[in-house]
Amino acid sequence: MQTFTSGSAVENEPEQNLADDFEHWPNEPATRNDLRILATRIDRRFAKIDSRFNKIDARFDKIDAQFAMVDARFTAQKQDLLDAVRREIFIVAAFMFGTIIGLTAVAAVFYL
Repeated sequence: MQTFTSGSAVENEPEQNLADDFEHWPNEPATRNDLRILATRIDRRFAKIDSRFNKIDARFDKIDAQFAMVDARFTAQKQDLLDAVRREIFIVAAFMFGTIIGLTAVAAVFYL
């Protein structure tokens, strides 16, 4: 069995690895023990892959929670900004209305 630097023998030479696991050569019929060994190996590989997916899912859950927090902060900031703009518009409108009323009163005094 030859193992190269990247990965295990399973990834590098599957035919040779299976031949090493079997009690007989690959051209002979497989025994139950050979099939059990192969099934165990495949189950282990899928278990490793499943655990990797679970780890990645956990990371995505953390990222989703962080995005939810950021979204909540932006929503609160947006509402605060809208309230501040409405308040300033009301102040400017009141000032303009008061100024127009005052100028109208001054004009009425001088021109009437």
